[in-house]
Order: sequence, then C-alpha cells, then structure tokens
Amino acid sequence: MAVILIGQLNFAQNPILRESDPNFLYVADPAAEVFNGKVYVYCSHDQPDAVNYEGMKDYVILESSDMENWVNHGVSLDPQLDKGFEYAQSNMNAPDAAYKDGWYYWYFPSDITYVGVAKSRTPIGPWESAVTNEITTIFDPTVFVDDDGQAYIYGNDHWVDIGDQGSHVMGAKLKDNMVELDGPWVRLSKEVVNEAVHVFKRNGIYYFCARVGKVTKYWMSDSPLPTEYAKFKGELAPNSPYSPNHTSAIEFNNEWYLFYHRGDVNHGSNYRRSVCYDKMTFREDGSIEPIFYTIDKGVEITVPKPVKRSKKGTKKIKAPTAGLSIRHEAEAFTEKSGIKVIQQTDRINCQDIGDISTGGWTSYKNIHFGNNYEPTSFSVRVATPNHGGSIELRLNDPKGTLVGSIPVDSTGGWNDYKTLSTSLLGIRGSHTLYLCYVGEAEKLFNLNWFEWTPPAKKIDSTKFLNEKKNNEK
Repeated sequence: MAVILIGQLNFAQNPILRESDPNFLYVADPAAEVFNGKVYVYCSHDQPDAVNYEGMKDYVILESSDMENWVNHGVSLDPQLDKGFEYAQSNMNAPDAAYKDGWYYWYFPSDITYVGVAKSRTPIGPWESAVTNEITTIFDPTVFVDDDGQAYIYGNDHWVDIGDQGSHVMGAKLKDNMVELDGPWVRLSKEVVNEAVHVFKRNGIYYFCARVGKVTKYWMSDSPLPTEYAKFKGELAPNSPYSPNHTSAIEFNNEWYLFYHRGDVNHGSNYRRSVCYDKMTFREDGSIEPIFYTIDKGVEITVPKPVKRSKKGTKKIKAPTAGLSIRHEAEAFTEKSGIKVIQQTDRINCQDIGDISTGGWTSYKNIHFGNNYEPTSFSVRVATPNHGGSIELRLNDPKGTLVGSIPVDSTGGWNDYKTLSTSLLGIRGSHTLYLCYVGEAEKLFNLNWFEWTPPAKKIDSTKFLNEKKNNEK
C-alpha cells in the first residue's frame, strides 16, 4: 500500500509568471486544460515592446502538477515559421486545446476569422499540422469534448456573420477526426457578445462564457447545442485591468478555477499581459458567484487528501518513518540553473529534467519535512549511463545547509530508471529545497521525480542511527 499525496491548503501567487522568473514571457488568452492529472495552459504570446497586437506570432505552454509550481515551456508552436503551417496568416490570437483518441489538438486563429489546427501525441508537442488549410470560419475558437466523446467547436461571429446578423455565441459539432464540422453552426445566445467565448461542463450543466462589453458574462443550458437559446445568467468576471478579458475554466482536484489575463502587473499594458487564475464558487442551483480577482498569494489551492492504492504483488518497502509519502515531479521546479526540461523518449506524456551539468540545480518551495527532527526518508528516480555523479540536498540556497547526498551510479542507460534513497536528519518545518547536481560527465543524469516521507511519530533517533550504521557495515 502506498500513499501518494497529503491533503493540505496552500496559497498560490498571481500572476503565474513574474518578471523575476527565469525566461519570463508575457502571455495572454489562457486556455486551461487538465490532461493526465496535470494542468496545461495554452497561451498567446505578447512581446515585451508591444504597442499593439501585431507582434503576436506564436504560442506558449505553461504546466503544473499542483497549481502552485509552474513549468514555463516557452514558445511551443509558431504557425508562421513551423513547417506544415504554410496556410497560417496574421496575428496568433486566442487558442484552445483538446484531446481525443490519442491525439492532442491545438486550435488557433488564422487570418483573424479562420481556424488552423495542430496535433501532437503529447500535451506539449512537438506539434505538426493536422490540416492543409483552415477548417472553418469563427472568431476565438474553443473546443469542448463531452463525456460521450462527441466534440464541439464554439466561438463568435464577431467579424464575419455565419448566421443571424450581429455577434453571438455560436457552436457546431466536430467529426471524429476533430478537423471537420459535422453540421451547421448554431446560434446559442440571444444576447450580442463581443468575443472570448469559452465552454465547460459541470454536474450536467453546460456553461457558455463570453466577453460582453468590458465584463465576462455567462449562460447555462442542459445541452451542448441547445435548440433554444441558452439561459443568460449575468456577470461571471469583471473587466480585466488594462486589457479586454479572455477566460477559461477547469476543475482540478475537486476545485474549480477561472483563468484570465491582466495588463496591470509585470510592468505590463493592454498589449503586454500576464496570466492569472482565481477560485470559482458555485451556488446550489449551479449559478456562479462573480469572480473576485486576487494578486500575489491570494488563491487557495487544495491538495488532495491521501489516496491509498494497493496492487497485488507490490513489494512493501520498509522506510525509517511511518509517515505518508509525497511525490514531487522534478520538472515542477520553482527556479533552475544548468538543466533543461526534456520529454521521456519511451513514455508518452512524461517529462524529466535532463541535460544536467555539474553545478546545476533546481529549487522547490514549501517542502514540508514534518514537525519534529526525526529521520526523513528521501528518494529520487534517475536514469544515466554514467558513473560517479551525486545529488546534494541543500536548504534555502544552492550553497545552503547540506542535509543529505545521494550517490548516482550508472543505471544502465538514459531510459533505465532506478529509485535511489537516503535518510535526512535534523530537519523540520517547511523549506525551499535545492537539489544540486555534481559529477564529471558533460550530462550527468535524468531526474524524473523525488519523494519524501515526513515522520508521522517520534522515533528513537539513536536507535535508528545505530541500526543504519550496522546495516552499512
């Protein structure tokens, strides 16, 4: 039996990316999705010297396994430069992503009112074009895959009327190939909207969101393509500071969050925006409490309660403590130096940190080691063909207090992963943990995750140390 997560309440920062972050970018129009238990946010990209929207030429992906620590994958799709997207034209405004039958699809605007599509076997690429030309006419495309596997595309006819005159929330079915319409566009809102349509589903209710004037409003329906207009409910979110808003909503760890952008942070503007998110609260009838925007550490993030899993034949491993194991993905670092985020070549949708050079490090905020100074079990999952490296564990600084070291010898190859463990002493409370990498090879090893076990009860430290010394003999 293994316990993989501990329940606790954390607070995340807004905006997600800060000017002080390595490789900081201005990102906007967040299309948040949950794939394989992680959050991916597909964003448009504002230039640091932008005075209009003309510089929006490519797209960025943000990723998190806990809604607190984020990986910035940087520019991940550039339709105007990447091979196969020769049809793509004009500004690269608000995108969206969806998954079906082993493929991830990335929908983006081409020539303002048309829709191009990229596809990949992983949520972060590499991406190839799924079509040879635009698939339809709509503004701000968003795609939703229902529980039965039927996919729908939505948007608004802000620039080109595809139904009644005026701009409305519009929707249509997609064929199983995800790149062709399966029927006509249907008008879903009686009211006129401006742009930024988004659709999500909760408890059998379909929610249609769009910007109306300066604020985001929403509608509710019991159908993804209602034959009568969806019911208008009112304001969802206020005007986004210094920028017309664009939102998306996800459920993650049994909580709902609204993503949006704003231009009043990071020395931004109407054309240099940053992505944020805040918690959503639903009333008993399914309607939504209007969103209150926060800044800095204002978003409560609920980490799941312990989930016990057991498998027949699983070998029980004795640990020096009786606490609950907590796993942290290596790529979900706070800061880094001398490493890269890489894709595992033998496992789809799995990332590591790699290209690790000696002297490199990654840091992880708010790692809690328990409330007493008893031994803490600590493990890493690594792969390498090399000999003689090590991982030093330090507190609060790359040259901070050394609390443990894990020798890393050859595991057999870059894709041959092994779990290595040690025990840490003399630590309690929360710290920023630095994993510092040392060795002789040009590239030391790949690191998949680390895991630690805060002590659940007092242990006789002297007895434990004596037993450890005897075992080492």
